[in-house]
Amino acid sequence: MDTKWLLDFVALAEERHFSRAAARRHVTQPAFGRRIQALEAAVGTPLVERGTSPVTLTGAGRQFHALARGLLAQLDEGLELVRGEENALETPIRVAAPHALASRLLLDLLQAGAGGCRTAVEVMRVDEAAEALLDGRIDFVLGFDVMALMAPPYRHLALGDGHFLLVSAPGSAGKPCFDPRVSSVPYLRYSADAYGARLIARHNADAGLQLAPVFETSMCQLLAEMALRGQGVAWLPDALIEHELAAGRLAAVAPGILRIPYQVRLYRSPARQGEAAERMWASLEARLAGNWRLLAPWRAQLADADPA
Repeated sequence: MDTKWLLDFVALAEERHFSRAAARRHVTQPAFGRRIQALEAAVGTPLVERGTSPVTLTGAGRQFHALARGLLAQLDEGLELVRGEENALETPIRVAAPHALASRLLLDLLQAGAGGCRTAVEVMRVDEAAEALLDGRIDFVLGFDVMALMAPPYRHLALGDGHFLLVSAPGSAGKPCFDPRVSSVPYLRYSADAYGARLIARHNADAGLQLAPVFETSMCQLLAEMALRGQGVAWLPDALIEHELAAGRLAAVAPGILRIPYQVRLYRSPARQGEAAERMWASLEARLAGNWRLLAPWRAQLADADPA
């Protein structure tokens, strides 16, 4: 198998057009097509769906794309080591996370696992992150329960769990200034396509609450900022607002009752990653085996049912 075939295939997977990929690789389109066919013959299975525009990869093609990127990254690292270059092993660990987890939690993860290695972080929607992982454009996805990635051949580490809590700015005596169990209150809600909206719907968490929507977004951080400004109540993951809860800048409404469990996982493809990414995965596996957790539920008030 020729290394240039791997470079050709990665270019095709990224460009999604034979003509653009051929131009990027500085070869004619017929020659480029023959090289892709030679690669498929060497692999022993079709990697590209013919007749689609833009080009799409087969299931095997998606897996091979991740493998090809990993092999090329390892080759680059090895060549840098042989040459004695100072930046050897500097291929960054590529991590994607949704807005809800692109916070202190993500930084804590990188500090615990990356060991000072270069990292590149992409903030994207969960479905986009899953697609990027499937395509081999990133090494890891930090996310909630991503069903498409929880089944083999993909692998994941359970990093910890927590709760979405219904919170508002505090009123008198530190209690929430809004209580939708008692009267209608302004509701800061997720867009319908956001993970938070799907989670709330799955648990029917809004049932019995008097909520009047006044603001909508897919971004947890904006909901948190609106809640901090006293604009209403919002369901927010405790990992995002832990410090605000501890400082009394946000107050949870009946946290012993109004809470939705979630888990945070780190996902990866089955293909071997670059050396730095593999070390990070192994380091996190070892820490988890020793009962380390990246996060745990915010428990300061969970025993208090906070009756109206």
